[in-house]
This record gives sequence, structure tokens and C-alpha cells, in this order.
Amino acid sequence: MSPTILVVDDEPDLQSLVTQKFRRQIRKGEFEFLFARDGVEALELINQHPNIDVVLSDINMPRMDGLTLLRHLGELDQNLRAVIVSAYGDMGNIRTAMNSGAFDFVTKPIDLDDLEVTIHKTLNDLAVLREALTQRLEAETARANLARYFAPSMVDELAKMSDPFAAAQECQVAILFVDIIGFTGLAARGGAETTFALLREFHSRMAGAVFAADGSVDKYLGDGLMAIFGAPQTSGQDASNAIRCALAMQESMLAFNAARATQGEPMFEIAIGIHYGPVLIGNIGNEQRLEFATLGDTVNSAARLEPLARPLRARIVASDDVVQAVGAEGGTALLSDFVQHGAETIRGQDEPMQLWILPRATT
Repeated sequence: MSPTILVVDDEPDLQSLVTQKFRRQIRKGEFEFLFARDGVEALELINQHPNIDVVLSDINMPRMDGLTLLRHLGELDQNLRAVIVSAYGDMGNIRTAMNSGAFDFVTKPIDLDDLEVTIHKTLNDLAVLREALTQRLEAETARANLARYFAPSMVDELAKMSDPFAAAQECQVAILFVDIIGFTGLAARGGAETTFALLREFHSRMAGAVFAADGSVDKYLGDGLMAIFGAPQTSGQDASNAIRCALAMQESMLAFNAARATQGEPMFEIAIGIHYGPVLIGNIGNEQRLEFATLGDTVNSAARLEPLARPLRARIVASDDVVQAVGAEGGTALLSDFVQHGAETIRGQDEPMQLWILPRATT
């Protein structure tokens, strides 16, 4: 799209002079010019043409002068540049205009060659400004996206990196899966609006617990989510943080159910499975869609521990690997209410896995 310049001046000859001077550029589509006779008409044109790049305005005009127009331009949410036209003897107004945000000025009688240089200079500066604004918006968008998945402290660190997930890496992490027990029945009874409102509140509470424990949301899984503790940066308390998170999730659900009970809404329980071990992390996908992914047997095992919470009558099922890692981190007190369940055969594992559980409350 060619740059658009709005010329605001009540002199009747200026339009023909400008059109004649820039006839080749206009014919080639390099420039587009619009003309207004005063500030009032200029603002109307700006509302009609939001793609205007440069406003070239006289100062002395009827109805609305150039200085008043300049103040109105400063109130608009548009990235454009203003150039003021005035006489040499009017330096007071020129200084006022420059202090009010004008990018440059040209003097009367207008030197059309100098005007062309000024327009090019103004457009170049505007291009730099718009590029900077684009980069800032992209950075803010990227930061907002990170904040959906990572704890605030981690977002600050990741935002400083040009591409924190460029290189795949192997690391030791704790993986947590949580979902709603009996969600299908809840959804069938609740209807679409009620169901999605429930999921939004549930995800908000679960993600809040993850971030409070310095974890990251790897992905949302319908009525559940997968969280990771220890990647892309380890805290030295990753297994302990996963247990803290799981306990906080259960406490959050107690409060949520209490609130639901006062409104006559059905209460529900959640199931949590946690495993600790090596994973591969990095970007997968293609140029159109990249996704941060956590891969490996540790993920698969954690996903298979979570469903065991139902037959084991457990709120949390944790592998012995998690328990050992928590002990090494000095967090044994976090496990005071856990009991050793014994070995269970987990699909995909060659050997039975020793498990610990936090039993459901008896009624």
C-alpha cells in the first residue's frame, strides 16, 4: 500500500502545485495525496482514511487552525507523523508545534523539492517507529503466551532469551497429570454453557496451583492438564514442588466444592498422578505451528498413574521415584499423609512400579 499524505491548507493553489510536483509518484502509486481546507475537514478525512501516514498542515486556517489540529492528532490512536507549514517569521508557532509533537516543519513559500525531502524523511522515521511498535507488540504477545504456561518468575527469565526452546535437551523433571473424576456425567447433566464455565474455573484453579509451585503447564487436556516441574530450568526442588502443587490442587478443590455446595451444585473430585525421571524437551511441529513438547517414558508413566487413583481410592498417586527425589531435596515432611501402597504393573513398564498414595477422605 502506497503512503498516504494529507495536505491541510486553505490556499486554493496548493493542491494543484503538489499534484503537479508529485504527478509521477502519484501515477506510479508511490504516493497518494488527500486534501483538506482546515482542521475540521482534516479530522473527518482521518476518520474516513485510517491509513493516513503523514499530515502536512498549515497553521493559520479558518474553523480549526493547525496547532489545534495537532493537539487532536495527539489524541488519536493512530501512528502518523505531522509536518507543520508556516512562515519564517512565525517561529513562535513553529516552536509550539514542535513541542506539541510535530515531527518537522517546512516554511512558506514552500520549496517543493525541500518538501519532497521532508516527506521521505518523515516516512522513513515513521517506518522505524512502526517497526519498533510491531516488535514490542510481538514481544508482549510472546510474553502473554508464556504467561499462560509458565510461572511468573520463569516468564521473566524466558522472556530475556531470544529462543529459550530452540535446542532440545534432556533433563530430570517431575510430571503431574490431573483430571476430573466422572467428568462425562457432569457434562451430560450440565449442558454446554455450564460445562465450559466449570472447565474454565477448574483450569484456572489448577494452573494457579502449578504456577504457585514454580511449575509449567505443558498442555490443557479437556477436563485435565499436564504440568512439568524442572524444565526448561530446574529449581532444585522440582519433585517437592510437584507434591506441593498436588496438595494445593486438592485444597483448592475443597474450597471450590464448598462454594458449589452453597449454590446447590454437585461436588466432584480430581485424580492426580506424579512421576519423576528423565524427559526430552524442545519444539516440535513445523514453520506454521511450533509447540513446546515434553517427551519420554516419564510422561507416559505419569499419565498412566493418574487413572490408578480411582481403583486405589486415592487422591494422589506418586511413584517411588518421586518420593525418593523429594527425600533427596529435604522435603520428606510433604509426604507425611502419604502411605506406601506397594507395587503395581504399569503398562509400558518392564518391572512393577512401587507406588505411594494419598488416600481419599473416608466418609
